[in-house]
Amino acid sequence: MNRQAFSKITRSVSLIALASLLGACNQKPPEQQPAAPEPALAATDTAASAVTIESGNSTVEITDAVKPWPDDAPADVPRYPYGTIRKVIKTETPDGCSWDMAIDHLPEHALRDYEAVLKAKGFETTSMIVPEKEGDRGSVTGIKAPFTVVLIGSGGSMSLSIIQKQ
Repeated sequence: MNRQAFSKITRSVSLIALASLLGACNQKPPEQQPAAPEPALAATDTAASAVTIESGNSTVEITDAVKPWPDDAPADVPRYPYGTIRKVIKTETPDGCSWDMAIDHLPEHALRDYEAVLKAKGFETTSMIVPEKEGDRGSVTGIKAPFTVVLIGSGGSMSLSIIQKQ
């Protein structure tokens, strides 16, 4: 993959991640209601409602469902064990694939904890993490050819992107 194509894919992933975070910031907090036990997920609850868009040599698949992890995500990238994945956008181009996930309900130190998981799997990481009372805020980038993993999070939600170069 040439540098210009990689830069274009990275910008696209960053814009999607930023849009996901900004969209989460503008939501009104839910009204306080008496706590009810959360229902267990049934088999039909994980059935994904998906939209696929094909354009030239590129395909974008948007899955809007609660998933533990994308089935076709690279096995070399460690699964993200925290929170709830509520949306997955998979993009395929001649230069590679990317998986962009919106994740909610994160524990306080989810960014730091996943950075440690990436390092243990041989990824070189860089991070900028600011502790806040709602949980860590910031970003983590992990690189291990041909994969780049980017997390951007704040206040219990984040976006996670996996980029796989061809």
